[in-house]
Amino acid sequence: HIVIKTDGKIPFFEGQSYGIVPPGVKVAPNGKEKPHAPRLYSIASSRYGDTFDGNTTSLCVRRATYWDPELGREDPAKKGICSNFLCDAKPGDKVMMTGPVGASMVLPQDDPNAVHIMVATGTGI
Repeated sequence: HIVIKTDGKIPFFEGQSYGIVPPGVKVAPNGKEKPHAPRLYSIASSRYGDTFDGNTTSLCVRRATYWDPELGREDPAKKGICSNFLCDAKPGDKVMMTGPVGASMVLPQDDPNAVHIMVATGTGI
């Protein structure tokens, strides 16, 4: 569970995603370097954020690793660039974000007291 302070500058609605741009570059087959492309992560918090003031957003991130059966260990060359960047981030680290993108999920407004149960929100499924 990663909480990102946004200061309310990148508002979102439920059902949208943010793009996270990991630092560094990727070497293309022609040898040229180019910045990493954004990776999309489903937003795991409501539009009000974790502290209900609209100044944060949450992402649920699983560190991506690859177990190589031939090596008998994890292969660091095949680890997830963005998930590992996010999982290793410390409070105060800067995170380059894009978005939000995607259709929003809008709840019916006719009954403000209606109860809604959300399952697997922010998981990408």
